[in-house]
Amino acid sequence: MSEMPSNPFEPIEMVSETKVERKKDNGSEEKDIVNAKRYYVRYLVGVSTNESFVDHGEDEVATVEDKIMLVVPAIHRMKDSAFHFNHSRVETVNGKDHFDGSVHLGRVDACGEHERVEVAFESPGVECCAMSKEEAEKFEVPVQYMAGYLLGKDGGYIKVAQVKTIMDGGDIYYDNIHIIPEPVVRIINCLA
Repeated sequence: MSEMPSNPFEPIEMVSETKVERKKDNGSEEKDIVNAKRYYVRYLVGVSTNESFVDHGEDEVATVEDKIMLVVPAIHRMKDSAFHFNHSRVETVNGKDHFDGSVHLGRVDACGEHERVEVAFESPGVECCAMSKEEAEKFEVPVQYMAGYLLGKDGGYIKVAQVKTIMDGGDIYYDNIHIIPEPVVRIINCLA
């Protein structure tokens, strides 16, 4: 793993309440609906406000303002270029509760066993910005920065999930799992 420039986009962890269907513990095919919390690690790429008008039946229209976060699952960087993100993958998160409930994560170079990590790795699958054919021919494999939950390192692979679901009762499940070969990993930072 070599020295890499620090990703300027801030990783955040968001949480949302949900309901999950799961099989009952008694071995039958019956299913229960249980409450759960889903945790997402994303990069904050913008903040906006949404102003709407509401008629309460009075002489004046009331204004309601809400905050919107613009987040992406990954950031990438081409050699000798600026950091980018795929604009088609931008997610909007509406609501003051999500905005105020998000946790801004800091990068830590050395750590014991932090659950949240940022992995920078060479990724030929990154979708990049628009460029001419001549410009594209000059580029090498970009480095992708992705934040998530470290599931383990074994067999020459690092496994990172971008979504974690904790159900009432404590069962934990992971989604959007990436299996990254260790030789392409450039750096791993813990997020706290």
